[in-house]
Amino acid sequence: MQTGTKMKSELKQLLDRMDQLKAEVDKYKPLKPEQEQRLMQKVRLDWNYHSSHVEGNTLTYGETKALLFWGITAGGKPIKDIIEMRGHDKVVQLLYEIVKEKGRPLTEQFISEMHEIILGEPYDIDAITPDGQPKKRKVVPGRYKQLPNHVKTKDGSIFYFATPEETPAKMNDLMNWFKENDSKLHPLITAAGFYYQFVRIHPFDDGNGRMARILMNFILMMHDYPPAIISTDDREGYLQSLAYADSGDLDKFIEYIGVQEIASLELVLKAAKGEIIEEEVDLDKLVKSLKI
Repeated sequence: MQTGTKMKSELKQLLDRMDQLKAEVDKYKPLKPEQEQRLMQKVRLDWNYHSSHVEGNTLTYGETKALLFWGITAGGKPIKDIIEMRGHDKVVQLLYEIVKEKGRPLTEQFISEMHEIILGEPYDIDAITPDGQPKKRKVVPGRYKQLPNHVKTKDGSIFYFATPEETPAKMNDLMNWFKENDSKLHPLITAAGFYYQFVRIHPFDDGNGRMARILMNFILMMHDYPPAIISTDDREGYLQSLAYADSGDLDKFIEYIGVQEIASLELVLKAAKGEIIEEEVDLDKLVKSLKI
């Protein structure tokens, strides 16, 4: 990824707004234990639900909350979705511990370990061959892909990611890019840039989107920013921002992530001020959705 010397005014304004909000948030730190706990629960729930749901996980928001906070599983839901949600939650909580203790750097080994925790045991998925034919492919969590994982787009064309042979070298290049730029660029640019390059490589057979968001937020959290939550309700806007990046306009994608980060900073500020941050829950709808 190349970074230009001239920054678009829209992106600069967004970065300035982020820095302004962060400076305001920092005035309230450390948060009171109750405020921190409420904020952690809210972010944990939103991050797990939205990042998994945007990739097709079928658990509803209420079902996700019941599973993660009370251990209640919804009847009729695929066991794979439940396992992956629990795995994702384990990684989310682990990232908070790692950042708090400043215990681990971002490495390929770290990435493989997080991927293995999220996906759990090996399983088979539907895939397509380079010439567009359907086939089955075994997913081994924590291991880079052994077969091509290109995808067919809505118009029937094939979108190509890195080949299995290219993947180790491209991941090594990505880690070197991160080491070189992490202290030079604004954390948003580093995090979003890492995310996009990771997705273009698509190093694993499955779970690349979730891993990209995990790693992007890990980078933000290492710089004392809250995680940016990409809402499943804006899936089209999210995919459109990626399409802009694919066409060469990476700033549009960085700006999109920046808008989500601003929303996260505003949430932290509300929690710090003692304002309500939890969404109202309709208990009757929650009970009906669980179908226990």
